[in-house]
Parts: sequence; structure tokens; C-alpha cells
Amino acid sequence: MSRKPAFLADDVLRSLGRGVLAVDSEGRVESVNPRAELLLRLHAAPGEALPEHLREISERIRACLEGQGLPPAILNVAGRLLLVETAPVRLRGRTAGVAVLVDEPPPSALPAPEIPLRAVLDSISEGIWICDGEGTILDINRESQRLNSVAATDYIGRSIRCIIDEGLVDHSVTLDVLRYKRQSSIIQRITKTGKQLLVTGSPVFDESGAISLVVTNERDVTELNALREGLQNARKVEEKYRNELAELSMLELRQKDIVADSPAMRHCLHALLKLANMDASRILILGESGTGKGLLAKFVHQNSPRAKKPFIPINCPAVPENLFEAELFGYEKGAFTGALKQGKAGLIELAKGGTLFLDEVGDIPLSVQAKLLKYLDDHELRRLGGSESKTVECGVVAATNCDLERLVEQKRFRKDLFFRLNTFIVRIAPLRERREDIFGLAEFYLAGCNSRYSKTKRLSPRAMRLLEAYDYPGNVRELVGIIQKAFVMSEGDDLTSAVEEALGVGSAAGLQQAAQLRNLTETTDLASIRVLRQAASRCRTTREMATFLGVSQSTVVRKMAKYGIKAD
Repeated sequence: MSRKPAFLADDVLRSLGRGVLAVDSEGRVESVNPRAELLLRLHAAPGEALPEHLREISERIRACLEGQGLPPAILNVAGRLLLVETAPVRLRGRTAGVAVLVDEPPPSALPAPEIPLRAVLDSISEGIWICDGEGTILDINRESQRLNSVAATDYIGRSIRCIIDEGLVDHSVTLDVLRYKRQSSIIQRITKTGKQLLVTGSPVFDESGAISLVVTNERDVTELNALREGLQNARKVEEKYRNELAELSMLELRQKDIVADSPAMRHCLHALLKLANMDASRILILGESGTGKGLLAKFVHQNSPRAKKPFIPINCPAVPENLFEAELFGYEKGAFTGALKQGKAGLIELAKGGTLFLDEVGDIPLSVQAKLLKYLDDHELRRLGGSESKTVECGVVAATNCDLERLVEQKRFRKDLFFRLNTFIVRIAPLRERREDIFGLAEFYLAGCNSRYSKTKRLSPRAMRLLEAYDYPGNVRELVGIIQKAFVMSEGDDLTSAVEEALGVGSAAGLQQAAQLRNLTETTDLASIRVLRQAASRCRTTREMATFLGVSQSTVVRKMAKYGIKAD
């Protein structure tokens, strides 16, 4: 009785680690195991011809069917090097087909690279170390030998640990990569040369996920600093083309009398800078009185293509209603009693090519609003008492602390003019909603007073906390007044007592506010973090920060560690 086989030939083929492809005498697929399908990227059913990308294998099969004996060869199959061997399948004395064996070639069988790797490594301007997965040094390029003052022949073939044992460095980034299996970077001081190097080690993984190589590159920090300085100079040259507020440093903003430490103010300046660069007209700036709307209108003008042309502001409430039209549009001689004999150009004409700023636009008389609307539509104006119109083009920025929509409902402001002015609306938050700016504003205006009167007066941490806790109904304008009053009234260089007096600390309201301040200090660390960050941006060392803040250096170090603040 015959025994039933425990497994079939197909089971054997599927279990092989090599690829096996069998074709008939016409070169059509008979069978193919999974390994061959993977290596050859072959998806063909029995009886199908081999696809075009296996053309070289098809030619070897044809030669084998013709009786030619071909040795194993390494072929490029679909962009991949494979070791291919063909053998005839003989059945009853004739060649019935061909068996094709496919596998990945061993490294020793691969052809030598055509690119001269040595020349490539030595041409790189950065230092390169190459180690294997065990930490054995395989190569060191010429630049690294110069940076480290070593000879490659003294280290190739040795463990990377030898550079620590010999005192060349105190830490090896290669060992970090092998330990943590990820890229690592450190600043390293080379003992022999005294150079500071930025060293980055990168792992190279094999198919199994193990590290096969570690490539370390070294860059001289001194050269990086030179490159950074060059980049900063290039950015200064292109400053007027910047579209993002993040590209404006705080120093540059303060040179324009603007402080923007708070996210709200940064967002506002970002929007205005984009509008200025696009030369957008009819910008409406909304904000409470004293928030700096006029300053931001000038900021828009200075960052627009109109910067070299006039910036003409008009404070609408300050102009008498009966003279508003004449001031805005000008007048011809004899237009009214008291008019100049030669006539006078209006503010719009004076702003030709530049920017006209209408401050508190909600106070424009109704009788003038229709004429202003017409000018905004066609840029044509006619002087009071004149008979001819002229075209005058200028950008228009308006600002108000009024609710224009309510004025429209009350019939005190034209709806069509409101829609014409509010093409782009930017809102400035009141100072109480952007307390991060108080420190910078106080420092800025105090520095101006010190410079003007050759003094060295300063704000103590307590004075700054008092200023930051105040609500400022008058916004920035009120803060400036408080700083100026404290500057004048203080007896010495410390403004704490003068600030307390200016804020009314000691009165019933002042005591209540001081209690609120103590509660704020006890429940949050926001003020401390803000003061430390501001000090860190202005001082080079913790010792300077301590002097600046009026505390000990140990206190500064402890607080910075507590809040995770790093010195710039």
C-alpha cells in the first residue's frame, strides 16, 4: 500500500529562501514561489508570458532553451541588482522548460562603485567620521583630520571609545547614537585645537532595523557664527520686503516707537504690515482713546510704497465744522470771508501720492461726508468755490474709538461712507488686555526721559508689578503720563514711591488694587515669568539680570530654573 506524501512540491518551493521561477518551453510561466514574486516584482498567472521589465531574464531563458550553458550573473532587474541562475528542466530526454533561481547577491559579489568615495569625502567642507554598528572607526575625511588635528591612519580600525580614552574629546556623539538609536547633536570642544564644533551623529539602519553605520559630521561654530552674521545683514537689507511680523525684531519695532510683546499686538502689527506691503487703501483702525491709533497709522505709511511721500494727519474733532470742508478739500480765492487771496490747497492735495490719516473719523460733519465719499470713489476733488475738478490719489487710513455702526443707526454717519472706509478693519486691544506690553512701554518711555534729561532713573520690580496690575482707562497715553509724572516727582533714581503716588496706592481704591495685586502674585506666576523674560532679553548674564531686577544672582538663577527660562 502506497504512503500518502506528507507535503507537496509546491510546499517546498514556498518555503525556500531563494526565488524560484519555472517556465515552459515557450517561455510562459509554469509556477513561481513568493520569494521570486517579491524579488522580480512579478504578478503573473500560469500560462502568461513574462512582463517587459524581465526582458534580460527572458533572453537568458531563451538561450538556455537553445542549449547554451550560462553561468550565474548579476542583473539589474527593475532598478535592483539580483543574482540570477538558469537551469534546463529535462523530461524524457528533451528540454521541457527552464528553472530560474533568483536571490540577492552577497556584498562581495557586487561591482565596485564607480564614484570615487574617497574624493567625495575629502571634498566636503565638514568633518566626517564613519563608524560601523559596533562603533569601529571606518573612515575619517580630510577636513575632520584638520579640525581635530589627528591622522586617520592612527584611528581607523579602532573603537570610537579610544577618542575619549586618549582625551581627544570628553563625550562621543557616536556612542549616543548607538545607545539611543536616534540622531544626536552636541557642542564639542576639541582638546588639541581648542575649537568648538557642532557635532551631529546620524544612524544608518539595515533592513532588520539594526544600526549598520553611524555617520558623524562636524562643523566649526566660529564659521557658523560668521554665516549667521552674514544672514542677519542680508535680512536687514531686505527688511522693507518682509511680510511676516515675526521677521521684525523688537529692537526694530521700538525704533519706530512701537512695543509689541503681547500676542494681540503682534497680530495687529502683522495684519497692518501685510496691508502696508500690499499698499492697501481704506484701512480702518478701531480702538479706545489712547491706544496708539495714530502711531500705527504712521507705521502703515512708513512700511508702504508711499513711505517717501507725505503723511498728512487730520484730527477731525479739532477742526471747526464750518471750516472742515475747506481744510480737507482746499478753497479758491474769495471762496468765503477771511479766505486767503491766493486760495489754499486742502489736506488731501497735500497728501498726494502719500497717506491721509483721518483720526476720529466718526466726528466728520455730515455735510462733508458725501463729498468725502465721492473722493474715495473716483479720487477727484474740487476746491471750495472752485469750478474745476482735479485728480489726486492718496492712501486713506481712518481711525475711531466710536461705534460707527451705532452712529449709522442714529443717522449721524453715512452708511455708504462706513462701508467705503471699512474695507480692511484692524482692532487695537486696550492696554488692560495686553499687559505683556506694559513692561516694554514703561521701559521705553522711561529711557526716553532719562536720555532727554541725562538721568539714570529706574523702575523697581515692585513698581513694575504695580504698573502691570493697573487697568489704564486712558490706555498708553495714561501710562506715559504716569511715567512722566513719576520721573519728575521722584527724589532719587528709584521711582517706586513716585509710581505708588501716581497710581494712588494708599487710598481706598489703591489699597483695593494692591490687595488684588497681592492675590494675583500669590495665585499666578505670570508677572514673574514676564519680568524674567524681559530681563533675559536685555542682559547678557544672570549677574546683569540680578542688577537690573534689584535682586541677588542666586534668586535669578533659581527663578529661571523654576520657570524653565533660558538666557539668550
